[in-house]
Amino acid sequence: MITDGRWQRPGWPEILIGLVAYAALLVSFGLLMGLLPSNDPVILGVVGSTAGGFVGVGAFAAPYSLRIRALRPFGIRPVSRRWLMTATGVGIIGYGLNLIIQFTYQTWFGSNDPQSILHAAARGGPLPFLLSFLGGAIFTPFGEEILFRGVVANALNRYGAFAGVVLSSIIFGLAHGVSVILPVAIMVGLLSAILFRATGSVWPSVVLHCVYNGANSIASAFGFAPMP
Repeated sequence: MITDGRWQRPGWPEILIGLVAYAALLVSFGLLMGLLPSNDPVILGVVGSTAGGFVGVGAFAAPYSLRIRALRPFGIRPVSRRWLMTATGVGIIGYGLNLIIQFTYQTWFGSNDPQSILHAAARGGPLPFLLSFLGGAIFTPFGEEILFRGVVANALNRYGAFAGVVLSSIIFGLAHGVSVILPVAIMVGLLSAILFRATGSVWPSVVLHCVYNGANSIASAFGFAPMP
């Protein structure tokens, strides 16, 4: 076991076991969603918005328990308020870029909403909105960031900026599926990976992701987000 004092970052074993665990948990949640009433998009949206958090945290637990068993080597370390404020601003910028990507996608490929159930939950009333917001804008960003930045980008950073930022962002995008979500997720991944590489902490990335997802949830609740 690697002790906390050595600060060794994760490597390929952690990447592989983390992504395999992520895929397995994602399939498991997909099967669970199949057991829910298909005619109630609000319930499906509440569960779906929270699934990413459980999948991310569960997948992170696998590489964490493999050999390092300390949080700091995975980037779970304090960071200055200045970086958290910067991450907030970058999250707002990311939401603006998201709108541009959506508009471009609609222009080229037509309307397509692979996350309609998430929008249904956000528009389903105060309680569904609150539950979907807590799941989608807080828990899911945390779970995804500790896996894709704390493990994947962290391990790839040893090979340089291209691997740590660009390659890890492509992996993050592909994990979200091939649709309009792909370029949007790659964009969010790039911004998040840059912050992680600059700070060595996952917290700016988590804040960025929370702000971005939160803006999407609020916009969706008011009918301003027809697509993810």
